[in-house]
Amino acid sequence: MLFLMFLAFISGCSKKQDIVIPNNAPVNYDNVPTVKVENYINRLYIDLLGREPLNTEKSRDVLFLRAGKLSYDTRKLLITRLMTDSIYVPGDSSYKQAYYQRLYDLAKARLLEGAEEGELYQPISNANFALISSRLLGDSIGVFSAMVTIERCKNVIDSRRNYQLGKININDMYGYMLDNPIYDEINMNTLNFVNASFDNMFFRFPTRDEFTIAYDIIESGKGGSLFGGYASNKPEYCKMLVQSKEFSEGIIQWCYITLIGRIPTTQETYNLIQDYYLTKNLQKVQTLILTTDEYAHF
Repeated sequence: MLFLMFLAFISGCSKKQDIVIPNNAPVNYDNVPTVKVENYINRLYIDLLGREPLNTEKSRDVLFLRAGKLSYDTRKLLITRLMTDSIYVPGDSSYKQAYYQRLYDLAKARLLEGAEEGELYQPISNANFALISSRLLGDSIGVFSAMVTIERCKNVIDSRRNYQLGKININDMYGYMLDNPIYDEINMNTLNFVNASFDNMFFRFPTRDEFTIAYDIIESGKGGSLFGGYASNKPEYCKMLVQSKEFSEGIIQWCYITLIGRIPTTQETYNLIQDYYLTKNLQKVQTLILTTDEYAHF
């Protein structure tokens, strides 16, 4: 009887310990070496702006983080500055400009093999010539085709500035990265296009049923539903993918992979996906990752 009472006591203590929130007490970062703080700043500049900080920037930011005792709130302030500060910075125009250029460049690297702007302007030039010729010949189909080509390319080129201005969100930008002549050329024929679009957006290939529906939408113009959306042609298919909840999960995975080199846990994805799906706020997801001790190596 006494043994059973002892087991019950131990069990009760264990349960009580399980509900204690880890890291609830403030962490003391006074002993973090300056070289680690500098490395953290260096990574932030590279990941957010695509370059290393100048010595003056690094010295300033070390003092700023130290003054705030390397707290999460202080880290967040620094990250927010790099994402949003529009004050002129030599070489970057501004941190904000460099940040959105970085997102644009990463999207092109991921989907368009880092295509230069000239590779997008060339189809526009060709389409403009075709547009003039088609109008002279009274070819309405040729006119329409040329105008569509021009719009598809301009959507990509204009997406960086439009995203920075808040006219579109990151989902829209990725939709444009899917729906343009460069992506078509990289992923020739419908079979490759469907597989590539799933892999690029969701980090997986389609199931047999998903492939059949997607293939019919693009190849035959047959309407079909995927991820709670509906599409009857290629542009609608691209929009359907990037507006899906699965794309939100893909963006969260991409952030973890590019920033800390691993896929998120199920719980980490669950914590972020609903808010991102509703707000499309990529900056919030990035900030939550960039402020962690795991990213900072503190």
